Amino acid sequence: MASPTLKQQKTFALVRIIGGFAAAGVLGYSFVANVLAGQPAEGAVLGTGIMALLALGYAAFYTRNLSRIAEQEKSAGTP
Repeated sequence: MASPTLKQQKTFALVRIIGGFAAAGVLGYSFVANVLAGQPAEGAVLGTGIMALLALGYAAFYTRNLSRIAEQEKSAGTP
């Protein structure tokens, strides 16, 4: 099976970055709204906060991946 091209890799990384930030935004909003409403930060609410942080980590990982793809593209001389 052929490996994906650099353009395909960039597209996949961008989709994952956008998805990670969207998930982090929704989960982070839910966590903050619940805490501000007086819910204790434990149980399901704490789990929501942790998932928001994991989503940010996911987006950060693929941001690094996108940077590596850009370096490969620059070394290959591809516009």
